[in-house]
Amino acid sequence: MDGAIDHRIIVCTLCRDVPTGIRSGESLCADLRSRLSAHDEPAVAHGFTIEGVECMAGCARPLTVAFQAPGKATYLFGSVDAEADVGDLVRFARLYASLADGWCNSGQRPPRLAGKTLARIPAPGKLAGDSQ
Repeated sequence: MDGAIDHRIIVCTLCRDVPTGIRSGESLCADLRSRLSAHDEPAVAHGFTIEGVECMAGCARPLTVAFQAPGKATYLFGSVDAEADVGDLVRFARLYASLADGWCNSGQRPPRLAGKTLARIPAPGKLAGDSQ
């Protein structure tokens, strides 16, 4: 991965987990930072910033998490379980960092995230049918 690329994981801090009613965005941010900085992920962690934001308008499918980087497709995931899905979020971070344009199909995404994709937004200038 090119450490010069600014990859971001953005987590909603106002979403309440459906089963518990707890706002777990801040704890998910901390868990992601910890896991990405762990012994086997430092190269991935170096290129990522993990940020909390108060709302991403995914209220119907809380907890929402987004991945974005310059020149790459942006992903928005919803119905994220802060405890059960954190491992697959780390796996997706590794995959996302490895993709030049960020584009992957649902079969490439970790299993727990495949059905939780709310949006995949092409990078500017990377729309389907573009010759680039």
